[in-house]
Amino acid sequence: MMKKLSLIGAVLAAIACACSTSNSIHERTATFSKADSLTDAYLVLSDSLLLSWNRIVSAEVDKARALQEIINDLDNASLLSDELRESFQVRMEQLDRIRFTQETVGDAQVVEDYDLAFQSIVDDLEKITKDKEEFTFLEEHSILNRISYDSLANVFNAFVQKNKPMLKEVDHVDEKPLFVNLK
Repeated sequence: MMKKLSLIGAVLAAIACACSTSNSIHERTATFSKADSLTDAYLVLSDSLLLSWNRIVSAEVDKARALQEIINDLDNASLLSDELRESFQVRMEQLDRIRFTQETVGDAQVVEDYDLAFQSIVDDLEKITKDKEEFTFLEEHSILNRISYDSLANVFNAFVQKNKPMLKEVDHVDEKPLFVNLK
C-alpha cells in the first residue's frame, strides 16, 4: 500500500511538474509569438515607409529632370544666354546637393532651403516659358507624396513608441522624422 501511495505521489508530482513546465513553455511561446507578430508588423510598416520615401525621392528626381529638360530645350532653341545657361546649371547642381534626406526632413530649414532653391529655378523658367501648369503639377505631386509619407511615418512612430520594448530582435528601432512645414 505504501508503494502504491509513493507511486501515486510520484505520478502526481510528475503530472504537476509537467503541467508547470507546459504552462511555462506556453507562456514563453505566447510571448515569443507576440514578439514575432510585432516584429513582422514593424517590418511591414518599415517597408511601407521605405516605399513611400522612395516615391518622394523619385518625384524629386523627376522634378529635377523635368527642369533640366526644359533648360536644355530652351538652350537648344537658343533662348538662353551663356550666362543664364551657366546660372541654371550651377543652380541645378546645387539643388542636387541640398536635397533633403530621410534623416533631415524634420529640419524645417533644410527642406525650406531645398524648396526655395527649386522654386527659384521654376520662377525663372516660368518667366521665359510663360507656362505654369507643368510646374504646378510637379509641386502638387510632391506635396501629396510628402503628406502620404508623413501619414505613414506617424503610424510607424506610434507603433514604435508603443512596442519598442518588445522589438528586441530589431537592430535600429528609431522613430522617423516628419516633414515639418507641409503646405
